[in-house]
Amino acid sequence: MEKYREYLTIKSYQTNQYGQASIASLFDILIEAAWAHAQVMDWGYDSLKSNNLFWVLSRMYFQVEKYPAWQDQVILNTWSAGTDGIYAYREYILENEKGEILLKASSAWLILDMESHKIFRMSEFRATFPKLVDSKACRNPKRIKPDTHPENLNYFPVLFSELDINKHFNSVKYVERVLDDFGIDFLNSHEPAELEVNYLKEGQAGDRIAVTRTPLAGSEYLNCLVRESDSADLCVMRIVWRHRG
Repeated sequence: MEKYREYLTIKSYQTNQYGQASIASLFDILIEAAWAHAQVMDWGYDSLKSNNLFWVLSRMYFQVEKYPAWQDQVILNTWSAGTDGIYAYREYILENEKGEILLKASSAWLILDMESHKIFRMSEFRATFPKLVDSKACRNPKRIKPDTHPENLNYFPVLFSELDINKHFNSVKYVERVLDDFGIDFLNSHEPAELEVNYLKEGQAGDRIAVTRTPLAGSEYLNCLVRESDSADLCVMRIVWRHRG
């Protein structure tokens, strides 16, 4: 499958207080490139909507070698890694002008019916979608099992600014809520080296959501976003942290 390439400049609004691209902005860049390439392939938002279908990001895994800084020129390559029949896989490599790899990522997407929200197999929409190929960027995202939650959780409502075009809790907002839960002191001394996300259910306006945190081995944590109304896990996330350089 032909690669899709974008030449980007890191903007000030994409950076944190250290002048580096934030993890959320990098996440946004990857998702936006996926949408753009899908449009080129005639698998985009408009094409699916005309068939009463829509794309949803199910899983994401990425490794950050180095965070680009404000005004850095970067090159993003992304390509379809095929399908296993249900998931459509996509890979990414972000490089600087010297050709040094800054980030490697792999994502898994689903096509859902707009009314029933049932999974739509790729071959049912178009038989020409490529078959699954071996990963070349990094491993594919895996299933993460949610942890057991404590009884007393702090729930906060889904805000208007957190909703996407499908009127769902935006996929990047899940990540921001988890990161903010670690607190400013921790984030001032640590940055994510690896981040893996499983999206399980759709959050919507009116939902109240809490973040859980379970330390694993070393600098690795497991986090869940839990909905108050039904105690459902909306998302489970695994983060490996490293000290800021």
